Amino acid sequence: MRKKIYAVLFCITFLTASFITVQGSDIPNPNIKQHFDLLYKQIIGPIPGEMKNDELPIRYEITPSFEVYYNEPEPVTLDDNIIALINQVDEELLLNYLENLTAFGPRVTGTSACEEAGEYIYNEFVNLGLEVRYQEWENGGFSGKNIEATMHGVDNSSNEIYIICAHYDSVSTSPGADDDGSGVAAVMASAKLMSTFLTYHTVRFVTFSGEEQGLYGSLHYVEEALENNDNIVAVLNADMIGFAETPEDASYVKIFEDEESEWLTNYTEDISQQYNDFIGIEVIPSGYSWGSDHYYFWQAGYNAIFYFEYNYNDYYHTSGDTIEHMDLNYAAKNSKLILATLAEISELTTQQSPNKPVKPNGEINGKYGEEYKYTTITTDPQNDEIFYFFDWGDGTDSGWVGPFDSGVTVEASHKWTEKGSYSIRVKA
Repeated sequence: MRKKIYAVLFCITFLTASFITVQGSDIPNPNIKQHFDLLYKQIIGPIPGEMKNDELPIRYEITPSFEVYYNEPEPVTLDDNIIALINQVDEELLLNYLENLTAFGPRVTGTSACEEAGEYIYNEFVNLGLEVRYQEWENGGFSGKNIEATMHGVDNSSNEIYIICAHYDSVSTSPGADDDGSGVAAVMASAKLMSTFLTYHTVRFVTFSGEEQGLYGSLHYVEEALENNDNIVAVLNADMIGFAETPEDASYVKIFEDEESEWLTNYTEDISQQYNDFIGIEVIPSGYSWGSDHYYFWQAGYNAIFYFEYNYNDYYHTSGDTIEHMDLNYAAKNSKLILATLAEISELTTQQSPNKPVKPNGEINGKYGEEYKYTTITTDPQNDEIFYFFDWGDGTDSGWVGPFDSGVTVEASHKWTEKGSYSIRVKA
């Protein structure tokens, strides 16, 4: 049976015959300066802190060219595997990610600190055996990188995509522990824990830059998703989920939604109720907010919700946004809720993963236009049949091939059409 995704790198450099290396429309928003008081903040959630003006940088109207198709989620019931999954989320796990992220200092988009933080996130995803890429973007005089890690679903008939996301940049005055180190820690913890399982549908773990300048990173991500006709069913955006001053504050989380995404709020509310003994958080549906990376998903016709702490963080966008001013137990509860929602809706499976495939074996120097064969092998702890997936590094892949018996050498071939250096990955 097809099992957990493992990825290993194998570089190949192609040579020529002479052995030369083959190498929008304006949408009015509230005026920030006039409305930046507690009541207003409680209504709309956080606002990007370093926009050039009081309106989001919409360049044109985003219009979806297709409809999102998905099967209605099954009613939420307790699942022992999900209980085991979320019970691994604790303060220590999140603290490790938060300490590493805040150690870079303010992570302002375009600075070396933000770049280094992005590299840290990228490498953590790679070490989990996930399929990882940078998405580079430029806009409004800014440039940055989004980081995307993918777990492909094991159901070949499904093109459904589920996303958990957060932004890893911060404003220039802040170390960005809660905003949005807390969300990034939730994304990274979810990736770490889910990477030991399988899901029937594809899951993406995404961190954006450019949020504080006006949601630039997520804008470009959504534009690319539309160009690719990605069937993104649900987006879970975590932004500021780790501040609580009182036990009452730590008992609730706000969910911002648009009308089309209300079903998703209802779904995560059902999760909070069914898993209450293991999470201990109550969902407060809080209406509409444009102030974070879910917004352009809405504009494109995708369903998304925005998880946000119950009591607004007074240290937001200041030097006081530190780990010491966070409630890590509250951050863990919110992370558990988001993780449980993601695991349920993407249909976490109970199958045990096969062992890591060996590095692909084959030609490392060659000529473009010629076909080359590569082999790999792994075993399954339960002696089940195994499917393999070769990523050829040129934007193409083998698709899932198999099934093969456990412990049998597998062969796949590919022909590259352009000069270049390519990294070959294999997963099983």
